[in-house]
Amino acid sequence: MTLSLDGYFEGLNHDLSWHNVDHEFNKFAIEQLRETGLILFGRRTYQLMEGFWPKAAVDPKTSPDNQEIARLINNIEKIVFSRTLDSVRETENWRNVKLRRKVDPVEIRRLKEMPGKDIWVGTSDLAVSFIKEGLIDEFRFMINPVVVGGGRRIFEGLNRKLDLELMESRNFASGNVLLYYRLRRKRGGLNGSNAHGVY
Repeated sequence: MTLSLDGYFEGLNHDLSWHNVDHEFNKFAIEQLRETGLILFGRRTYQLMEGFWPKAAVDPKTSPDNQEIARLINNIEKIVFSRTLDSVRETENWRNVKLRRKVDPVEIRRLKEMPGKDIWVGTSDLAVSFIKEGLIDEFRFMINPVVVGGGRRIFEGLNRKLDLELMESRNFASGNVLLYYRLRRKRGGLNGSNAHGVY
């Protein structure tokens, strides 16, 4: 999740124009997508992605980096969780999509146990519901050197303490800092630990 220094993942009126994106950022996004076998979306983030990437895939002005991101997202399995969408539509540039009405922790745990690549939770509200069910193994925050002053914070609705420990960090030339966290270890093992990662 891309975050501002003051903890917002989107600015006022859903503004994302402050995201500090360059070639190095895109290279990281491509690396991460290549490690991903399933993306889980809430409705609004899904509709933003569906509205952008299929068009980017066929736009001759799209950069090579974004062409590759569009190709990867197209081929990755996707599930959107929504009570209001009637259906999801697949096209040549937007395949492998399923609709679920609600999060079923049993199904998610089953998906985690299956062989394959990592599972990526691409929506803040959905991530909070996963945290409450103990389904998240790792948090990845791309901190941008920007203060936006308002908008939506990453953990809205969590309403409890979450103890994390830093696993790794990475500095980008742009000033971005990538932080990898997991739930803090407890005696007897790692909370929420699983051999198949959900990020």
